[in-house]
Amino acid sequence: MINLRMLKVSDFWLWGALVGLLCFSLLAIFSSTFSAQLKIHGAALLYVKRQFGALLVGLLCLSGLAYLDYQHLKKAAPLLYLLMILMLAAVIFAGAAGMGAQRWFQIGSLSFQPSELAKIILIIGLAAFFSERSKLENGLDTAALLMMVGIPFLLIFKQPDLGTALVFLVILIGMLAYSWASPKLLILIVTPLISIVLRPLFGVWLIYLLTMALILFLTRATIWDWLLILGLNIVVGVAVPFIWVLLKPYQQQRLITFLNPGADPYGTGYHSLQSQIAIGSGGLWGKGFLHGTQTQLQFIPEQHSDFIFSAIGEEFGLIGAGFVLSLLMVMVWRAFVIAAEAENIFGSLLAAGIGAMTSFHTIANVGMTVGLLPVVGIPLPFISYGGTSLVLNMMALGILQSIYMRRKKILF
Repeated sequence: MINLRMLKVSDFWLWGALVGLLCFSLLAIFSSTFSAQLKIHGAALLYVKRQFGALLVGLLCLSGLAYLDYQHLKKAAPLLYLLMILMLAAVIFAGAAGMGAQRWFQIGSLSFQPSELAKIILIIGLAAFFSERSKLENGLDTAALLMMVGIPFLLIFKQPDLGTALVFLVILIGMLAYSWASPKLLILIVTPLISIVLRPLFGVWLIYLLTMALILFLTRATIWDWLLILGLNIVVGVAVPFIWVLLKPYQQQRLITFLNPGADPYGTGYHSLQSQIAIGSGGLWGKGFLHGTQTQLQFIPEQHSDFIFSAIGEEFGLIGAGFVLSLLMVMVWRAFVIAAEAENIFGSLLAAGIGAMTSFHTIANVGMTVGLLPVVGIPLPFISYGGTSLVLNMMALGILQSIYMRRKKILF
């Protein structure tokens, strides 16, 4: 039975943002698949119907998690984590392959991507971990944390799915920063990532190392800090060529194309260039629903999934794209507000982890469609076509509502 009193104290900002994003999602999916579906299947609503089916499943998950006391998730965290590892391992051996990756379980015409569900399970696991340890006071806790994230990270990287693996890393960094359990560990994780990015620009990387050495000197860091922080950055920088070899050929080509999209305009650079053309041609007000030339003529393959923002930019213009980004910003803003107002540290960490995940998804997806970031397989939350992704985001929203509704005692 639906408890209307609890619904009255739910976060209406989140409900409003959800309705707006879902409306844009269904319109954009319909538009980006309209022409192709009529030609191939004679059914323009095929993808919209599938997404709507996933939406119904997502609403059930949202409702269940919203009315469930989120603190029960803390008790279930070990079991959920074990289930996540089993699913990620099983998909490598028994998953369906497609587009050079093995990431899905195929059941008839339905597919399920375990790595999407793994994101929310990781957030629950990390929230439970940090809520029991305000500080990482020994090496055993630190090793346990790194192993906890490292195992699913490697399993997802093996599929291969670099985009989702990066989401795991961002979730760890975001929750580690929010909990402030170990500033030193946070530095040890973040600074080598900066070295990886700067290493191709050798001169800039050297300046970065010198700056880091100056900061360590001014803060009177110990010899162990020098060895750990500066030494790790040097080792990682030297290892970048070997890390490059570990990447799949298509991943290497994506990074090369990001640095120079014109190097392969009809190959790996095609998506990025056509996406930028679509968004740029939309202007301020857009070309109108079902009137985008790049979208309707199918210049961008699989536009309804990772590149759906380009369809919104072309047909709804800067105003429509800006409105969608505003709704996503509302989602992130409310996640961190809920984190600040949560009744306990576990709820606070849960909300912060969801906020970090949504932020990164939005930045990475929009960044790749406008050519500011490399192309990675990260969907736009609540917008991109994909049942598992939509259900994941609906579950995250349900958890946020559960935390918000229980931020203070409800009188019946």
